Amino acid sequence: MSTSASVGNGLIGQGGPDEQVWQGVSLMLDQYLRVKPDDQVLVLYARNARPSAAWVAAELDVREIPTVFMDLDTLSEATITSFADKLRRLLDPKKIPARLLVLCIEYDVVTPSPWIRQALEPFSGAKVETFRTIMTGEEFFRQGVTTPPGTLNNINAGLLQVLRFTEKFKVRTTSGSELDITLDPSRYRWVSNRGVPREGAFVLLPAGEVATFPAHISGRFVADGAFNSTAHTKLDARLENHPVAFEIENGVMVNFHCENASVRKLIERCLRLPNADRVGELGFGTNIGIQQFIPLNSHLNERFPGLHIGFGQSNQVKGQLYSCDVHIDFIASDCMIEIPGNPPLRSRDFKNLTGQHPAIEAGVYDEDLDGDCCGLFSAYDSMQCQ
Repeated sequence: MSTSASVGNGLIGQGGPDEQVWQGVSLMLDQYLRVKPDDQVLVLYARNARPSAAWVAAELDVREIPTVFMDLDTLSEATITSFADKLRRLLDPKKIPARLLVLCIEYDVVTPSPWIRQALEPFSGAKVETFRTIMTGEEFFRQGVTTPPGTLNNINAGLLQVLRFTEKFKVRTTSGSELDITLDPSRYRWVSNRGVPREGAFVLLPAGEVATFPAHISGRFVADGAFNSTAHTKLDARLENHPVAFEIENGVMVNFHCENASVRKLIERCLRLPNADRVGELGFGTNIGIQQFIPLNSHLNERFPGLHIGFGQSNQVKGQLYSCDVHIDFIASDCMIEIPGNPPLRSRDFKNLTGQHPAIEAGVYDEDLDGDCCGLFSAYDSMQCQ
């Protein structure tokens, strides 16, 4: 096993988790990275995600997979060249036998993707697949990577088959939401996150979502699941005991109510920013392996099977509609999609969906952290909301 000095100084020596977490680590390597004996693995880890990196290190060590580890916190705009030089010394680009699998393990902030791309430039001639994990902890492995990407592909395909060419429909939730929605796929793309690698793109894990920008949305939305914000916060993200009720008129939040003072403060602080009251995303979580919401400000909550509404920055990269420095998703614990002439589709039945996934860039795009609004902003440009 090839390692950097940081691993020898104690990365693998971190404490071990329970059996369910170990199984999740193994499933991520098998189902998402598809690690094979002739692959070379590069793990870039943030220091506050060292325990998770240690679990991955241990599993790769057992499998005798050649692996190099580097401290991602040493990468900055000023150190890209030296970081790349060190990486080249640890890992010869000319001696990669098959694929170079790059796994970025991070926690509550995200290193800017352009820095990572520049640092990996010496390996541009190799077959490189890059995966990024955020809020990587025990729940990530227990819930986020247990469902195979093939299953997520089928569910996303089936949901897109239902929604992609639908113009007008309603969405209701048992928490009291009732939304009238109009879509315009000729103007606004769909984003499909299913954990499938694509050349030149970063795979963002956990996967499991389809989302778009609604041409029109009005009504009442009650988020009783959780929130996921690009603004860094240490608040408990779960909303079951204090749901947030939003009134939306023509794509704009005109009022909200929540009995929890801290959550109210978070929303109020976000609303100080221009365009933070706009609905920038209509999304449906599709990861059926996620069974419960967690207190962390995490993508796990957003991937929960159900409805989420994102306020602030939109998910439309091409032909940007407007600009906002924050994106905050509010998630309902279930949903029912009502399309005229069709039987209602409940989120509990997403698991039964299947179909042929549309070709990428035929109006549907894989989620890519370079442009997707739903990844945490980096520590270098994030708004702090305590």
